[in-house]
Amino acid sequence: MATSRLLVTGATGFVGGWVLRCWRRTRPEVEVWATSEKPRPDSVDAHTYRQVDLLDADAVRALAAECRPTHVIHLAGVMGSAPLATHLSVDVVGSDNLFRALLALGSDRPERIVQASSAATYGQVLTEELPIREDQTPRPVSPYGLAKLAQDYLALALARTEGLPVVLGRVFNLFGPGQPDTLVPMAFINQLREVIAGKIDRLQVGQTSSRRDFVDIRDVTIAFDRLLHFGVPGEAYNIGSGREVAIQEVIDKLLVVSGLDVPVEVSSSRVRATDVPRVRADITKITTCTDWRPRITMDESLKAMWTGDRDWT
Repeated sequence: MATSRLLVTGATGFVGGWVLRCWRRTRPEVEVWATSEKPRPDSVDAHTYRQVDLLDADAVRALAAECRPTHVIHLAGVMGSAPLATHLSVDVVGSDNLFRALLALGSDRPERIVQASSAATYGQVLTEELPIREDQTPRPVSPYGLAKLAQDYLALALARTEGLPVVLGRVFNLFGPGQPDTLVPMAFINQLREVIAGKIDRLQVGQTSSRRDFVDIRDVTIAFDRLLHFGVPGEAYNIGSGREVAIQEVIDKLLVVSGLDVPVEVSSSRVRATDVPRVRADITKITTCTDWRPRITMDESLKAMWTGDRDWT
């Protein structure tokens, strides 16, 4: 990829920051462009940055024409509990603007596009259906999951009808240094820090028996890199650890890492009706196709999150 140019959308987010660090560190020969609807933060590590709203079709076409990327990692989207209309607007309409602008480049269209998908598209999975394969029947239970599934269908439709060279990377429970404060396990870490500060005297949690497939952000960035090189356009690949861990086990590990011994209280306000009891990815497809495997253990990730260590490892 000596003459490659990578475009990263959603570059100001948690995942975007780590993707930029990965490429600048491991592939210094690649010209990296970054975009987001926000003004450029000092932390964005890219050769070129453009502030572009993906809902502005004209601006997106201008970005594509100026950048002419050989590769794209599409991360832009809405996280959290926004209304469905907001999720659909950004994740689907914004993605459609981006994809059609890239297709309009004709022979200069990218060699490959990785779209960051989510395990939320699978939704309510039965125990007997574990581990989750890429051909699992989707049953999303949240506005986020519904919108990401629609985004996936859009990308795959354009792959079939227009030859869009897109690969879907379905990320499971993402965590690691710099994780947003509202997500598990960072929400627990923040509470433990409040315990140390004397602001609270216990952890308040949701359903602790739920089991999740956690994968470190640094491993995910390598998976995206692998999919850009070896992923088959029009295909989806699970990105997870291949194992499930109970939320209670995560809490126990954090108490060891922090050296604290505090009560843990289940709060009804933190129990969500959309919680899926068990999630575990089948990662056979991505390991077979790209030779990618997660390398960072949960213990290593939690320690880095607790100490604030953002070294690459």
